Amino acid sequence: MNLPRMARTVAQLHPIQVLARPLALGQRALGKVPTSARPPRVRPGFAPPRARFAAFADAERARGGARLAAIPEGSLLHAYERAYGYELGADPTLEAPSVWDDPIASHPFPASVRARRLAVAARLGRPGLSAELGRACRAIALGLELHLLGNHLVENAIGLVCGGAVTEGLEAEAWWKLGSALLAWQLPEQFLEDGGHFELSASYHLALTAALLEAIELARASGREVPELWRTTAERALSWAAAVRAPDGTYPLFNDAALDAAPELDAVLGLGEELGLFDPARSPGAAPDGAPSLHRLAATGWVILRSGAGAWLAFDAGADGASYQPGHVHADALTFELWIGGERAVVDYGVSSYKADRDREETRATRAHNTIELGGADSSEVWSAFRVGRRARAEVRRIEQARAHVAVEAEHDGYRFLPGAPVHRRALELSERELAIHDEILGGQTSGSSRLRLDEAALRARSIAIEGRALTPDRSSGVWFPCFRQPRAAAVFSTSFQVRGGFRGGFRVRW
Repeated sequence: MNLPRMARTVAQLHPIQVLARPLALGQRALGKVPTSARPPRVRPGFAPPRARFAAFADAERARGGARLAAIPEGSLLHAYERAYGYELGADPTLEAPSVWDDPIASHPFPASVRARRLAVAARLGRPGLSAELGRACRAIALGLELHLLGNHLVENAIGLVCGGAVTEGLEAEAWWKLGSALLAWQLPEQFLEDGGHFELSASYHLALTAALLEAIELARASGREVPELWRTTAERALSWAAAVRAPDGTYPLFNDAALDAAPELDAVLGLGEELGLFDPARSPGAAPDGAPSLHRLAATGWVILRSGAGAWLAFDAGADGASYQPGHVHADALTFELWIGGERAVVDYGVSSYKADRDREETRATRAHNTIELGGADSSEVWSAFRVGRRARAEVRRIEQARAHVAVEAEHDGYRFLPGAPVHRRALELSERELAIHDEILGGQTSGSSRLRLDEAALRARSIAIEGRALTPDRSSGVWFPCFRQPRAAAVFSTSFQVRGGFRGGFRVRW
């Protein structure tokens, strides 16, 4: 065991996580399936749902089924997602099979997602779900994931309020009050001032935003009062989602993000609009005259640059993730993605694994991202499947909006542990037909590599040219994963160099 690394990892955890872990391990060791005896009764007489709500449920059923088919059977992730209730859409005649033959179903996170899906199905008219819903909500209440916090605890809370909204009786009231108390505690903690979720993954942000919207709809349908905090959080979260909406309707893949891991962005915005929580006319977008523009999500640390209709760029210039919940962090300080003509061209590696294996190591490593690697090390100390020790600290130094271009400059200190404590400073300048990448290493005595990963099909279709600044890049074949474990061909352009007290280089991308 690497004790110094372990110490750096544990030192950043929340005290609640440390104190709650033995309890969580004890509960898991017991492995008891919650009883379905005498469950609360589903409320009768819900008003007919709006069309978008029912359509959203069916879209989630289709998305979830396709994703489950892509996950290897026998894996822990497959067992988790099998228990989510993906089979539950808007059709009240379809069977809702029990999943409690697998002890994984009793784990609080899959039980939380399943409780929400069951509650939605019950609200849409599917009969006979009381026992399944009772088991799911009891599993959550008995195993709140205080040892993890983060998105898991919010999902726990939403599962409980959804179950409490569609049922009635003393136990239903207890679910509602417990879930509401958790949300009152965690929503201000986890959703940043700019509306982004603090784990800094667009996938997890969209999944939680959609879950919160469903909870709001179910609460309204049941006649319960929706707390103002739920509404204002949903409004800010929807605004953030609109801000990171790329020209093709997708989103950046920074950290653990995949296009099949959450509801479609436009579907979430549509559901928010249906509930009166999102106004498309007020969402951030391109300048009306087509001039270059930028939008800074300061709390998240992302900057969105646009150059007319030709180019759209997302730059990750903030923290790697939540300080005490780094499970979805990648060592990707100062990485970016670029869309050209509405198509993703410079791409993030994506996610190829959630297991502690070589694929997971590659997924999170600095070398897999569009940034600089120094000393053959990662900019943040990612290890195992979901652990992080030392963290990179990044900050935006300058933004510029001119008549013909937009620019942003940022730096990070993730390599401060190397000889000479080198700092990576990067400036991106985007115009209609070109992206200039200026990299500078301040201080240090080490080796370095810089990489750009482009979608192979976009590279050919858009006639994209890559030039090095100071060095001529090499080209090699690679892959990227827009959806979990579903690779697409990529071309990787890379340069290698030595840092002797400093270095200047970069790339120029033309189309």
